[in-house]
Amino acid sequence: MNRFGTTLIELVVGLTIVGLVLAAGYGALHSVVEHRQRADETTREVVRASTLRHTLVSWLAGAHLTVEEGGPEFRGLDGIGADASLDEVTFLTTASTPLDGGAPIFVRLFVDRDEATPERGLVAELAEWRGSRTLRLEMEPRAAGLELRYLSGISGGERWMPSWISSSVLPRGVELTLVPPPADSLAPLLRLPIRVHLEGGT
Repeated sequence: MNRFGTTLIELVVGLTIVGLVLAAGYGALHSVVEHRQRADETTREVVRASTLRHTLVSWLAGAHLTVEEGGPEFRGLDGIGADASLDEVTFLTTASTPLDGGAPIFVRLFVDRDEATPERGLVAELAEWRGSRTLRLEMEPRAAGLELRYLSGISGGERWMPSWISSSVLPRGVELTLVPPPADSLAPLLRLPIRVHLEGGT
């Protein structure tokens, strides 16, 4: 005997199947959204790390000395504190900085661990040469230490030195390496050494 319509059991089975399909679709959609968020976060991290590396390279590549007697020094200090390398470097740069105004800018790069300051990790202190404007920037809060080396060719043959202080001679190059914290949360791109050739270096 032919019949039309559906029984209650058929309706329940149909609704169950539809529910399972919708649940599977929602799970797949949720997985896609999470994957997209992780990809976006990774992209932002890579862009941020690339921008930081580019900024540091630009500032260091613009390092120069003046011809004036008693002019500003290129000062690279080798420091250790709390079992971490706490080197710092101060130099005059002609590169573009947030303090741009046409005058050269003093740049000091170091790792700040002072609880009294709001900045942490790699910090840049910028100051106008023969000016009054200053600026303090938190460059990478996750950096636990800073290692710097300076390439010299003064004594015949090239060799890397742990420090450099001179008002008349620049090093041939600078190698800057950020030290990650124990949890190693530093971006992979920022763990790679940054090497910069300095024009006019000896």
